[in-house]
Amino acid sequence: MLYMMLTRLDVVQESLWIMGQGMLGIFIFTGIFYLLIYSLEKIFTPKKER
Repeated sequence: MLYMMLTRLDVVQESLWIMGQGMLGIFIFTGIFYLLIYSLEKIFTPKKER
């Protein structure tokens, strides 16, 4: 099994590249979602009156 993986190193590198792109997409989506929630919280919080 290990021999087959070492002989097909291009397949392993390609799958790691695809996995990295997917993880990057998840982090970007999470960051955008967080910024959206943060900005909506700043916009719609009631102002304190004195």
